[in-house]
Amino acid sequence: MASRLNQAFTLKKLTYVAIMMAVFGILLVDQTSARFLDDECRGVMGNRDLYEYVVRICDDCENLFRKSNVGSRCKKNCFYNEDFMWCVRATERTDELEHLNRAMSIIRVGRK
Repeated sequence: MASRLNQAFTLKKLTYVAIMMAVFGILLVDQTSARFLDDECRGVMGNRDLYEYVVRICDDCENLFRKSNVGSRCKKNCFYNEDFMWCVRATERTDELEHLNRAMSIIRVGRK
């Protein structure tokens, strides 16, 4: 009898641990994918490396000026805005402008 109770208790513990691991796994995947799915750029999927390269400008700009709206303004309209260009200059990356324009044109595919 004690053996059956012990097995039932162990099974409940394992079930609980499995459920908790699944929940944490879903939360972690959801957070990492949100960066790519919440954006206005349709060409992100399959081009995450290019997206990360371009979004790094906005992240650095936001860290440089410590204002929460700088990053979102920089990313607006899939980086096609004055704030993005301002951030390129502020982070002293004007020498990368040709490569940035090429990357942006790829991740903006499908936008009107």
